[in-house]
Amino acid sequence: MPAPGRTRSWVHRAHRFLRILTFLFLLCLPVFAQASLGSWVKGVLHLGKYSETVATEVATLPEDHGTWGLAFSPHGRYLAASSPQTAFVQLWDWRKDRVVRRFRRSGSDIMVTTPLAFSPHGRLLASCQDVSIDVWNPHTGAIVGQIQDPPSQGGCQALAFSPRGHSLIWIRGEGGLAPKDAFFVYSTRTWAIRWALATRPFEPNALAVSAHGHWAALGGGTNNSSEVGFQQQIALVNLRRHALVRLIGTFPMSQWWGPGKPRLGPSYPPMALAWNSRNQSVAMGVWSAGMGAANVIRVYNARTGAQVAGESGPVGTKISALRYTPHGRYLIEAGIDNTVEIWDGDHHHLLQKIPHQAWSLAVSPHGHYLALGEGRQIQIWRLQS
Repeated sequence: MPAPGRTRSWVHRAHRFLRILTFLFLLCLPVFAQASLGSWVKGVLHLGKYSETVATEVATLPEDHGTWGLAFSPHGRYLAASSPQTAFVQLWDWRKDRVVRRFRRSGSDIMVTTPLAFSPHGRLLASCQDVSIDVWNPHTGAIVGQIQDPPSQGGCQALAFSPRGHSLIWIRGEGGLAPKDAFFVYSTRTWAIRWALATRPFEPNALAVSAHGHWAALGGGTNNSSEVGFQQQIALVNLRRHALVRLIGTFPMSQWWGPGKPRLGPSYPPMALAWNSRNQSVAMGVWSAGMGAANVIRVYNARTGAQVAGESGPVGTKISALRYTPHGRYLIEAGIDNTVEIWDGDHHHLLQKIPHQAWSLAVSPHGHYLALGEGRQIQIWRLQS
């Protein structure tokens, strides 16, 4: 049994230690309270136009032509850029402000959009143009694969690699009236077709693949007739079952111009599509050519088809690009009021507005950098992680 004096000594030390902790807590309490109160007021009342600055410009790259295609390499060191006004794809070492390689495309029509994609391991770079797809080794410049599509069957609209890089997925615009395949999956080992899917009457125009590679979302719609209009939709393709399993009606039916027929709502195929793998939602953006403000961006739950968010823009708004950052932290939009907007991943709060008109966007695979293609320059922004 401890002696009474020793017990009183330990009790005294414990009381003294508690008094010191209490003093330090009271000393820091005003600072903690002010920070917490400020965050609470800003979060609840949402004071100010934007709640924070999440992007900082770090580099500007000169371009002779407008940039309509951008893609970061897997580690973010290189940036591929393409323009519909030139036959070349340029590979930038953007930190050193220099072009390290130029790839010549095989397509004959240069006045078309030119989607780009790096494979996840970084050993392949694909460019989609008109009726041809070129695939290069970005380290050597050698062409390692080519896919040719007959001109009578429409052109390539969008492409993406599967998350493991085993497949190249691409879609083409419908040409003619006969039902035919519009969704293709090719092997990146042999460049032979694995499988294809006919989607008519749905006509695809944009593509987004989920992070785990089980689903693909197609932005497009159904053109009922030249006099009735075009119904924008999202089609969900199960990549494991090789089947189109769901159509989500997105925007109201639009009518073409005609005597006594004003164009109502968005009236062109969707320009942009993005998949948020954090909550399995799909964002879609269109070109509004209606008679007033229109809901040019809508976000849907991919599981249920329910709309969970949306944003309106003035007449003439053209959503040229949409991107979710990895893990769905931010949704980045190009087109509303000729600016680039950065929203939280749930599209509840506008975090930052960049006053630049961008025709293309790219986010590095780790989510650290954002590239904007606008006019005769490419801007690189660092994203807050």
